[in-house]
Amino acid sequence: MKNIFEKQFKEFDRKIEVSRRISRDAIFRIVILSASIVGFSVSLFSIPSLQSSLNFDRLQYSWYFFLGVIILGFFILIFEGRVKYGNQWKGFQISEYPRKYDYNWKEKVCATFITTVTLFYPANLIFNRVYEEQEEKLFKERVNGLVVHKLAVTEHHLIFLENIVFLLFICGLILLVLAI
Repeated sequence: MKNIFEKQFKEFDRKIEVSRRISRDAIFRIVILSASIVGFSVSLFSIPSLQSSLNFDRLQYSWYFFLGVIILGFFILIFEGRVKYGNQWKGFQISEYPRKYDYNWKEKVCATFITTVTLFYPANLIFNRVYEEQEEKLFKERVNGLVVHKLAVTEHHLIFLENIVFLLFICGLILLVLAI
């Protein structure tokens, strides 16, 4: 029975990874396409005869949307890999998960700090040592568990931001067409 569940979980993880890869490729292509559209439209609309029929306000807003796609897409592509790496790294370390969400203020602040550091340096070794006191050891394990949780939540927020990138791209295209 255990072997069946392991196979199902491995298949589930593989399907999730394939879907994430497709999504990352789409974001990458949309960022490149947005940068190309802005560059091409700047060079094309610099021709004086084409400027007479342009609505510059709509064109300006379409460029803002494309700029949002470029910045947000770049942010998503950079941080998604870091979040996954950090989650795997921190998940491999010893963690303590309480039965209910009863973290104190100090644990929450430490976890937020470590999560932020992990986004910029995923393989950090914070709390990665042997502790003599049981209370300190339990504190570090609880904080590490909370860091893993925060990184997983951050990964879900990045997936939500992908939807915003797609909406910004569509809005930019619509405004670009309406500007001409």
